[in-house]
Amino acid sequence: MALKMRTVYTSIKDITPSTRDWKIKMIVAEKSPKRTGQRSPVKYQSLTLIDPEGNRLQATIFDKDINSRKDTLHIFQSYYISNAYVKPLDPKYRIETHEYQWILNAKTIIEEVPKDEEQLEPPKYQFIPFNELDAYKNSIAEIGLSLSSRPKSKFMINPVIPEATSLQEWAAINDLLLKSIIAKSLTYPFASLSSVGIREIIKNCDVAEFIKSLQPMAKTKFWIKAKIIVVDLRQIFFYMSCIGCNKGTGYDYNDTFLCYHCKHQSISQPRCRAYVELDDGTGRLSAVMFGEVVEEAFGCSAVELMNHTGDEHLSYIENLVAQVSQNEWKVELLVDLDRLNQKQYKNFNVISIEAVQDDTK
Repeated sequence: MALKMRTVYTSIKDITPSTRDWKIKMIVAEKSPKRTGQRSPVKYQSLTLIDPEGNRLQATIFDKDINSRKDTLHIFQSYYISNAYVKPLDPKYRIETHEYQWILNAKTIIEEVPKDEEQLEPPKYQFIPFNELDAYKNSIAEIGLSLSSRPKSKFMINPVIPEATSLQEWAAINDLLLKSIIAKSLTYPFASLSSVGIREIIKNCDVAEFIKSLQPMAKTKFWIKAKIIVVDLRQIFFYMSCIGCNKGTGYDYNDTFLCYHCKHQSISQPRCRAYVELDDGTGRLSAVMFGEVVEEAFGCSAVELMNHTGDEHLSYIENLVAQVSQNEWKVELLVDLDRLNQKQYKNFNVISIEAVQDDTK
């Protein structure tokens, strides 16, 4: 069967939701940081792309595809893009005049324009000195001048433009001055509970208060002493993963494939995963354990768990979890407030476990 050749367009106006087998050269003009929607826990990243005719387009990447695309779509670089999901753009979210937006998902093909091929010109900006910003404020009252960001504000880090180059040179010359200014501004106090010692044990009944003490978006680790309880005996205690980066994959056991996440040739292997409850007598915490932590607790390998999946092996699983629940463990947990505040992430992540020695023996 002959392969279909994609039609190369020069204008986004020729690409609609019904257009098939298209390809177009675009330059990345703007790229926002990863954000979370106001009404949804799903993360997204917004981009502004420009075609060879200068037409500007809004594009969006969602959730897991953001990390998968982190090594591409760099500011002011040119790419060939095809197979994006083209959909009408709600006017209330429209920043650019184009009526459609593109969703860049796992099926979207993004290729760098070869260096020996003509690159698209980056957009031109009008730069305003700070001492002239007074003319752009919205009030004639005599007030102090300040700038603040809005949800649609964008910041470019080290853009490749002459104005940025001269600023970088100034910063290099005034390095000591900038460091002293930064040092004086670091005055944020840390909450007392956020610096819990690595071996200080927290009771489950105190975990909620501990989490409240953390700074927004913080990540930290803490320890509890608890029994590991498996409630759902019919859960699947493994998933197929890339042997290099441990990310999940749809390939079968021992298949060789190119990993979409780490970009390396890999082999699909089972990796342990167990959803558990941690009981210390003052309450229970829902948690998830992965990899070697599960193998240590259960005393078996991921391959063994894979080979004992299904109702016919239920007695095998019952024996494993019964042995686990008899022991008491020091459990190291990770708190990621960003993920914990999302509805689909309600489990603490178990980082490590250590069997508690029985001193009575």
